[in-house]
Amino acid sequence: MDVKLRCDLFNTLVRSIISYACEVWVDSKKIKVIEVVYQGFLKSLFEVRKTTSTSIVLAEFGKFPFEHFAWGQVLLYYNRVSTVTKDRILGKAWEAQLAMLTMGMKCWA
Repeated sequence: MDVKLRCDLFNTLVRSIISYACEVWVDSKKIKVIEVVYQGFLKSLFEVRKTTSTSIVLAEFGKFPFEHFAWGQVLLYYNRVSTVTKDRILGKAWEAQLAMLTMGMKCWA
């Protein structure tokens, strides 16, 4: 099977599942676990050792670390949530999160 097709299948079937709702749960510990899976997949496609430099494998495939994808999703979601009107439920939830944040409470915002 073609390498590009395998990457596309991974993105469609696996990445979509492991990154589900990453906009609200993303943190460095969880990202590292997913990064290991992602890098292992790319290295297995390239048929190189696990000790091969990840940056070389990513560059060869023209890919970026999973972390870039996840934080990109966070930024897109933040942009969407912060611009929604306050009369919608999402707008009200955003206002509540900002209020919690200003009070020093733990929240996803």
